[in-house]
Order: sequence, then structure tokens, then C-alpha cells
Amino acid sequence: MIKIYSPTRDNVVTGNYVTAKRYAYHLQNLGYRVSTCNGFEEKVNAEGVRCAFVLHAEKGFHVVKELAAKNIPVILVLTGTDLYRDIISTKNSKKEHCLRSIELASAIVVLHKNAVSDLLKVVSLPRNRIFVVLQSVIDFKKRSFFFKKKNQYKILLLSNLRKEKGIIVAISGFLEFQKNIGARTKFTLDHIGGILDQAYFKKITNLFEGVKSISFLGPIEKEKLQTVLANYDLLLHSSFIEGGSLVIQEAQNAGLPIIASDISCHTALLGSAYVGLHSVGSAIDVSEKLHAFFFDELCRKQMEKQLASCPVAESTLGKEQEELRKVLSYIQV
Repeated sequence: MIKIYSPTRDNVVTGNYVTAKRYAYHLQNLGYRVSTCNGFEEKVNAEGVRCAFVLHAEKGFHVVKELAAKNIPVILVLTGTDLYRDIISTKNSKKEHCLRSIELASAIVVLHKNAVSDLLKVVSLPRNRIFVVLQSVIDFKKRSFFFKKKNQYKILLLSNLRKEKGIIVAISGFLEFQKNIGARTKFTLDHIGGILDQAYFKKITNLFEGVKSISFLGPIEKEKLQTVLANYDLLLHSSFIEGGSLVIQEAQNAGLPIIASDISCHTALLGSAYVGLHSVGSAIDVSEKLHAFFFDELCRKQMEKQLASCPVAESTLGKEQEELRKVLSYIQV
């Protein structure tokens, strides 16, 4: 049996939760018996486990440690928090847990190609232990057009609400953009996703209290999301860190235009020359990118062309499954 350990509880839909569910589907298709543990166990039950996938190096440290002590091969899936925060943290316990998990793992999975060099800058380990497994999505309802001139546009923020997602930057940029356009065209900004940081959400609501063009719609089921994306005109994703940025793949799959922060994960998925990348943490640049998209036809044509041929456009369920098979072959399971 292969067991998948995810730090996310059953009732919270995060990237880790979705990845664990999708990996279970792939592994079952490959002929393996699979068990999923959502929410790390206090005492690791490894009875009958031939190998394990552990999502999150720092949070999963005690799981990795116990499994390795029982000589059970561990495939460690690194998150954005692992790669771009914990592994370089000034909090020694977080850094040590992250590094120790990587050291004990039989194989490492990263979710975009730039993550390989990003990891090797801070950790010394054999390159052949690292596997790039691009995430995939089930086909979304496709938009019938890339862009259409109209009197009202809907912009989407799609993420669970926490500091790393850059929500304040995105909203501030949107409001700056609104200041510099005529009143004849109406723009609204919706946030879809759960609240994982209540203090951060309170800060946001205090900052933007009374702004009628912004709505927080809460989380929605993945099945519903497959049709909802097509109702929007643009995805705005201003994250500071991302491990795999599944929302970028979902938006691209739905044919939705994308403006995203210029971070390692996004340049890997969209291309380093992608016209919709904005400077990390810059509300002014968000505003400028929004203006270029909505009022510059050449910008839109370039974006449409780039989104049709960018690396994320090549990701499929079949390719992800095949890459997971290669990882299992490497550890001889």
C-alpha cells in the first residue's frame, strides 16, 4: 500500500489537500492500493505501507522521521512554504526540520522546473533524487472568447486568504487602476477562497472598508469552480511565494487571461517573458498591468498567444501520472 500524508484537515480545501486527492487518483490508476491521511497523525500508523508520499517538509518532519526509521521509502513533495520560506527561515527549528526531511527522503518532488535550481542553491543533494512533476487539472468550462469589449468587467482573486497570497497588493493595485480610468466602464474584484488567517482578513477588511467594488465570496467546491472561472474576465494572482500555483493552471485551462506576480513558480509556468507578470509586492505595477490588459489590444494579443503555448499549457493528467510512475520506479516500488 502507498500512503499519502497531507497536513490539511478534511474540511479545508488547500493546495496540499487537492494534490493529495489527485495523487491518490493517479496512483490508483497505476494499480496501487492507496490510503490518504489528511491532517498529520500524532502517532504515525505505517502498518502495511510500502512507501509514502509526504506533503510539506517542515510540517511533515515527524512523519518523515518515523517512516525513515522504519525503512519505509518517503517521497517528499515540497510546497512553496518549504522552498521559499522555511528552508531559509531564521527560526532554526523550522529550517532544521525542513532540511532534515529533505535529507531523509528517498526522492524529492517539486512542482515547477525552476524549483530544482532554487532548491540546489540552498541544499546539497544528488540531482537525480529531484523530480519535477507539473500539476494537472480536470478540464474546466472554456470561455468562448479571450477578451470582449463591454461596459462591465469582473476580475478574480482565487486563493485561500493568507499573507503569502499578496491579497493587499492585488486589491491596492486594483483600486489604483480604478482611479485612472473613466467612469463609463465598471470593474469589480471578487475574492474566492477560504480564510486561513483571520488576523490578516481583519486587516484587509479594515483597510478596504466601504469599498463596494470588492467582494469576498468565500470558498466554493472544486466542481463548481470548473464552471465559475469562465464567468470572469481576468485572474489576478499576486502571490509572494508559490510551490505549484494550481490556480494559474486552472485559469489557463479555462482560457482566462492572467496577471500574476513575477516569482519563480510563475515564470516557470507562464514563461519569463510573459507579458502579464507584475513586480512582486508592487501595487503600482499591478495597476499598470491591469491598464495595459484592458486598454492595449497589442498587449492582449501577445498574452493570448503566450498563454496558448506556455509550459503550463502542456500539462495534462496523463503526463503527471507518468512522472509519478517514474518517481516510484526510481525508489523501486
